[in-house]
Amino acid sequence: MEFFDCNVMLGQTVTPLPSGALDVRALLAEMDRLGIGQALFFHYAFTMDQKADMNRLTLAAARESSRLVPTWVLSTVLTRMQEKLEDQIDRMLDSGVKAARIFVDEAPQAGPLSLKLYLLEKLYARMNQHRVPLLIPDDYLNGQGTLSSPPPAASYEDLENICRNFPDLPVVLLDPHYNSQQAVITLAQRHKNFYFSIPVYGLFRELENAAALIGADRMLFGTDMPVQDPSLGLGMILYAAMNDRDKQSIAAGNLTRLLGSVQ
Repeated sequence: MEFFDCNVMLGQTVTPLPSGALDVRALLAEMDRLGIGQALFFHYAFTMDQKADMNRLTLAAARESSRLVPTWVLSTVLTRMQEKLEDQIDRMLDSGVKAARIFVDEAPQAGPLSLKLYLLEKLYARMNQHRVPLLIPDDYLNGQGTLSSPPPAASYEDLENICRNFPDLPVVLLDPHYNSQQAVITLAQRHKNFYFSIPVYGLFRELENAAALIGADRMLFGTDMPVQDPSLGLGMILYAAMNDRDKQSIAAGNLTRLLGSVQ
């Protein structure tokens, strides 16, 4: 079975992770050990120009292996006069990147993350135009940022508004919490452009029950390396009481389809 991981981070964080940071060589070795073919990833940085440096490091790492597929880290706050947030989508596509993710701003003067439509409508519209998948960590919808950022001011209502107003913009919720399940299933039932990853989707038959409700084509394999143990998601798919077609869709097919639809 082929596996395509939708959620990996490279680089050392401000607060060291218990398992240690991943660089390109370590990630590829881990992927070989686990049988993961490709990984959608971003590279962390903690600098004055954080998002630009994240993207620069991500592109550099992606050039080291075709198995590493870059994710663009979006700027969601204007920092310069006459700046247009939607223009970064053109720069992203020109760089060969086909997916974008939200990351909170980390600085003493940073404001809380917002995903409000009135602030980011033109950015969402540009992504909708090109069918660019938008990855959003569930932590941010539960008021959890990082040790270097204020608590985010984002919610599931923001996801509802994005999905409803921009039906060609795939919204991917990363690592949904157990207490988020009602929101996750409801959003998936209401919107065909809503997806979510399954690294900690580990209650008894939880994966199979969700697939029965909304279909296997709405779930993505994502490990959240190096935070979560990648064997969790691998085991859930390999040993799921599902047919091989649905397993392969979750393992790699759904993410491959989303990236292949980017225009």
